[in-house]
Amino acid sequence: MNTDFLVVGGMITAFVAAILSLLEKLLSLRERLKSAKQRKRTPVADHSHAAPQVTDESMFLDVILPGARVLNISSYLLWDEIGVIVPAGILLNYLGLVLSLRLQSILYLDMIGTALAAFLLGPWWGAIVALLSNSLVNWLLYPDPGADLMIFPWSLVNMTGGLFWGFMARRGWFKKYIRSTRASALRHIWYLTSFGVLGACVMSVPGTFVQVALSKQAAFALTPDVADVLKRVVSESQEALRHQIKALLGIAWGGSLGWALQNWLQNCIKYIPDKTVSAAIALAVLKYGFPLFERELILGGSGMSRARDTLAAPLILGCLYLPSFVVLLRAEAYTSQVNWPLWSAPWLIIGAGVFLLRRWGPSNAVAERACAGRRARYLQALKSIEGESAQEFCRRLTFVTLITSVFFALCLIVLMVDFYRVAFNFFTVVYGFLLTVHLARVALSQNLAIVRQDT
Repeated sequence: MNTDFLVVGGMITAFVAAILSLLEKLLSLRERLKSAKQRKRTPVADHSHAAPQVTDESMFLDVILPGARVLNISSYLLWDEIGVIVPAGILLNYLGLVLSLRLQSILYLDMIGTALAAFLLGPWWGAIVALLSNSLVNWLLYPDPGADLMIFPWSLVNMTGGLFWGFMARRGWFKKYIRSTRASALRHIWYLTSFGVLGACVMSVPGTFVQVALSKQAAFALTPDVADVLKRVVSESQEALRHQIKALLGIAWGGSLGWALQNWLQNCIKYIPDKTVSAAIALAVLKYGFPLFERELILGGSGMSRARDTLAAPLILGCLYLPSFVVLLRAEAYTSQVNWPLWSAPWLIIGAGVFLLRRWGPSNAVAERACAGRRARYLQALKSIEGESAQEFCRRLTFVTLITSVFFALCLIVLMVDFYRVAFNFFTVVYGFLLTVHLARVALSQNLAIVRQDT
């Protein structure tokens, strides 16, 4: 990995984080000044001005931060929803993977955050979180050379999981399941079966194709008896359908089909516990960590209708997948002449999403009105705890720490000999802890707001 790239990336992250925090402070100050002027003019609060206030803030963001309007058009708020859920998903994926590697478990747990983002933001943003976690975070933290060639192929499995969980979360029965306060054991079993077992079977399909591209068997230590049983089942199935397989695919392809079926069954056995536990943990994090998001993004808020994706979501996913696609297509180790259809498969899904959302998706005006309504409800719900001393204290401490860390990083150039490694570790630790504190503060704020609203 290029050390200059790490330094530039870390410095950009530092300055972006500091600028975003400064913008948040400016917006907060602007809202306070505006509310103070309104209180001077009219002693009685006028709730009809909540939506125009959100519109003014969006226009202010469009001028200062290019691209904010593009993200807002994707049916979700940049600051209140995307800026919280996407970092939370990436952090959960990273923590789950680190914990699994430390404990040497058969569980990967690197898709907990993907499931969380898919439940709240839908399939496209679930795939985006999966792609960012696999192709960016894991790649930066992978120590060996050639990490991109070892990690990028598995992004297909992660994106498939994000898309599958997101589409399943859009079903009506999932909304009823989330709303029920006393769900029966059968409903919980149905949820784990649909999202865990069925999800593992679906994700095992691209996992098997990736193994074919990597030319290796399923890396799962089965006992000889279980391996013999699986091989016998596949052989008996092939023998029963031998004539049909030979007529349709030929002898060579029939043997390949048997090998793929055997690996798919082994992948299913390997994926089922991991995906089931990941879906269960993600739902627990959603219920206990972000109840306000649950009410607005899953249950539909006061309108009782979920936000619908617009054309921007698959376009963002396509832009993020393009670097990985170029690397995989140019890699000689994967014999691109044979495997290029596998690396191109996500483009078919992205293209289908663009076509369907452009034809039947909501318009930008409808999406912006829905975002404005949710923004107003967020402000109304969190208004009761904005004056809490702990909230203001943590917000100011985070802001000052971000600004101070930038100056510390600049001093590292003069003080440290091995500046590159120290700078990367410094940014990872500082911003990792600050992100954790920020997400914990958001989760506590949402729980307190929900409790005070209900009481």
